[in-house]
Amino acid sequence: MENLERDFNFKEKLQNIKLLIKNHHKDLNLIKNSIETLETEIKQDYLILEVILETLKIPNLAPETKKFLLEKASEICEKNKEFKKALEILKKLFIFYPEANYLEKIEKLKTLSNLEKLKDVLKKLPISSEMLLKLQLEAVEKGLSIERLLMERFKVPKDEILKSIENFYKILAFDLKDFKKFKRIPKILEIKRQFFEETLCLPVEYENTVYLLCYNPEDKENIERVKKILQLSEFKIAFALKEDILEAIEKYFLHPTLVDYFEVEPETEPEEEISELELVDSTIVNLVNSIIEEAHKRRASDIHLEGLTGKRGLQVRFRVDGECFNYTVLPESQKKLVLSRVKIMSNLDIAERRLPQDGKIKFRTKDGKSFEIRVATLPTIDGNEDAVLRILGGIEFRHLEELDLLPENYENFKKILDLPYGLILAVGPTGSGKTTTLHAALKYLNKPNKKIWTAEDPVEIIQDGLRQVQVNPKIGLTFARVLRSFLRADPDIIMIGETRDKETAQILIEASLTGHLVLSTLHTNSAPETVTRLLGMDIDPYNFADALLGVLAQRLAKRLCSNCKEPYKPNKDEIERMKIEYGFHPVKPLRDEIFEKATLYKPVGCPICNFTGFKGRIALHELLIPDDELKDYIIKNAPASEIRKIALQKGFVTLKQDGILKVLRGETTLKQVLAVTLR
Repeated sequence: MENLERDFNFKEKLQNIKLLIKNHHKDLNLIKNSIETLETEIKQDYLILEVILETLKIPNLAPETKKFLLEKASEICEKNKEFKKALEILKKLFIFYPEANYLEKIEKLKTLSNLEKLKDVLKKLPISSEMLLKLQLEAVEKGLSIERLLMERFKVPKDEILKSIENFYKILAFDLKDFKKFKRIPKILEIKRQFFEETLCLPVEYENTVYLLCYNPEDKENIERVKKILQLSEFKIAFALKEDILEAIEKYFLHPTLVDYFEVEPETEPEEEISELELVDSTIVNLVNSIIEEAHKRRASDIHLEGLTGKRGLQVRFRVDGECFNYTVLPESQKKLVLSRVKIMSNLDIAERRLPQDGKIKFRTKDGKSFEIRVATLPTIDGNEDAVLRILGGIEFRHLEELDLLPENYENFKKILDLPYGLILAVGPTGSGKTTTLHAALKYLNKPNKKIWTAEDPVEIIQDGLRQVQVNPKIGLTFARVLRSFLRADPDIIMIGETRDKETAQILIEASLTGHLVLSTLHTNSAPETVTRLLGMDIDPYNFADALLGVLAQRLAKRLCSNCKEPYKPNKDEIERMKIEYGFHPVKPLRDEIFEKATLYKPVGCPICNFTGFKGRIALHELLIPDDELKDYIIKNAPASEIRKIALQKGFVTLKQDGILKVLRGETTLKQVLAVTLR
């Protein structure tokens, strides 16, 4: 009787709230107070959620009331671990009220939505959304599953986790501790072990049914890829924990007979493999590995795999020191196999040849060197496909004095690095050496009394003494988010790998104004243009002018081979051409006596430089350090041409002028300088 009476009272109160909102929807304070009172009386907040969602259907609600109700609905969903529903509501809220603070919440819920499969477990734990995010980040950093951390940290039984996942996905969730109840699929041993470790999928047979064990049953593309490679026709999806799958894979390949781990059936005759399966053949695997090894050995920045028309095979080209050259042409019979092997390594769909795809490879050479490769595939004419592999992490570490800075620029750059706080930017196009420059600066600053944090994508140079973070936008670990965290981590110096958006730029400037030395990169063509680019992001000009210590723009030009370069004296025409290209400089003109002292060099070619006359690259710089007058121009949002004009009067040297001075030092040629600079 008491229960019936209580239920009736609940329903009456809920109905009253509906009427109150409908009749007094403009009185926000009254609505807030009523819902807060109801929350203290009714513990089943999902009932309040139902009322709110129904109330939101009322036409012509007051905007502030609608905003409050949407926020409250999202809050209740998040509290009940209904992260996907909370995300959906918050997205609607952002459409109606596009406020910046909602974006951060959306990013948070995107990450949390991946954990909704554990909601039956999470509801029982004293764990907030913020704690969950930290736990997820810890799991990623340690290479563990969040399920493992929940079992270790909160003593959650494994069977409860598997039950929660079964309820969520409506599929079986297997505990693989008893391997003997599973039968093996013989075809597995024909595929490279790395494939299963990357996909976190493993097929097994249980009670006359083939199950594809997956850690992420929602990743349909991944499952289709495994199905294609293994030629699976009839199977069911099942869940298994990440650690269980990896352990099963290890035992599969460590003990090929599997007598102790799986029930073994007699081998059947091997089926004829499809062409994609041939890519696991050791010949193709070794061929692709040898191409990557050779490219790394030759200091290549990129590998180009280009399908030739007319069934003429696959052309392989390397880019070394900024220029491409032919390495080899593979026969037509290996073309698709090599491209498919690259796709497998970079976790791409081997069946998709009509659309561009992007991926990454973590590669280890025979001598143990590890680096990352970014892969981009594109469809080309005649049914062909190209792949471009950019080798990352092969960057040569340099000290500050090895950056090819002219003496004056070197001293000025050191001066701004010695300042206690402010913003320093290294700018230029992709592949212009910005990361090398910033790491050289960090090496100079890296002392035991300094705490240095870096956020990079990817981490290409590792230095002891730095706390380096690899950003991962897929889980919401963006530059902006990492930077906000850095500010709570007691930093002295912060380096952000790239300023990609307005939010990151604003936080950078705030950080540099609150006692931190901040270094970052930006994709702009020159130092003066960097100012206008950032102001174009609606950055506060006063704060930016106050924060900015300096902008170092740079390009890379081919360096003359020191083994074979040949000295010569330039004729009058060459001197005149150099003067014209150098242009007018009010403080540092190119005088005739400079040419009298200078010895120029020209390329010859030898085995060391592959008969090109050039080996390695030299950096060209322009360093803009704003004084009070230049800061006034920044505050006025003056055009780049005006800023450049004032800077030249103060001794600023442009990229082209810096390059010509290095030509006169015998380090490169005028042709190479003009190939990478405009002014």
